[in-house]
Amino acid sequence: MEINLGVEQIVELQAAFSHDQIQEKALAKRVDAFGQMAKLIQRPKPEDIEITATQKRLEPFWYAAATARYVYDRRAMYRVPVSPEVQSVKFNETEHAVTGDKNRTFALEGLEHCVEEARQELLLDAATGKEAKLEKYLAFPKNIAPDVAALEQGGALVIAPEVRGSFVVRKLVSMLMKTFQADQIHEEKIDVSEVTLYYRPIFALEYLWKAKDKKQVVEFDGLTGELKAESGEIKKKVVSVLENDALFDIGADAVGTVLPGVNVAIKLGRLAARKTIK
Repeated sequence: MEINLGVEQIVELQAAFSHDQIQEKALAKRVDAFGQMAKLIQRPKPEDIEITATQKRLEPFWYAAATARYVYDRRAMYRVPVSPEVQSVKFNETEHAVTGDKNRTFALEGLEHCVEEARQELLLDAATGKEAKLEKYLAFPKNIAPDVAALEQGGALVIAPEVRGSFVVRKLVSMLMKTFQADQIHEEKIDVSEVTLYYRPIFALEYLWKAKDKKQVVEFDGLTGELKAESGEIKKKVVSVLENDALFDIGADAVGTVLPGVNVAIKLGRLAARKTIK
């Protein structure tokens, strides 16, 4: 089995809304922030609610794509139907007996030349490692970042992924692996064309309802404009910034665990190749 790793990169998705637009949206939603019950029964006035904190957060998810190609030969027997009266068939100077009572057939042995190809894409929540429907984010403008530290410029809170690149590649490879019967294998490879760690912008705003001394956090999706209320305070978690080598910890030892007992020849991509040179 040959596994080839291509592009490994970190990408920041560019927010579709400016800071002023986010503030405008936040002010328009300040009464709604405390829920419909409060809005209908307690009826807070907009001027009684103020924004006390704003935070830009970059949250990660993984995207990977790969293609598999299997080229092999296998021997197979073909049953060829003939008329009821036929007793034998001479084919390529070889006599073949006809068998069967109602369905009369004779057997031919052949060598099948087989090619199987498949493509797979994978989107994973970088916090849980679970598959997530994040396709909508892939079409937004993006900037390639040299490392995670570069994303912190401007004061954004950058969340480190809990799962690493090796986990993503192992899962993707396992989805493309297949077993097949073959007498001779000519090609058996998986090309992982891309492993990308995406960061998407989230704007969190903390509202204070002064008369009730209540706080509420609302998060605005910086790409789609969608919003949702969050319990608790704005995240103040201090996270360690991981080096590229830790994020893209992909090698034959890591990927080979998908195929215990099978020899895996792996060609590393740009970041992983740099890591092995050190």
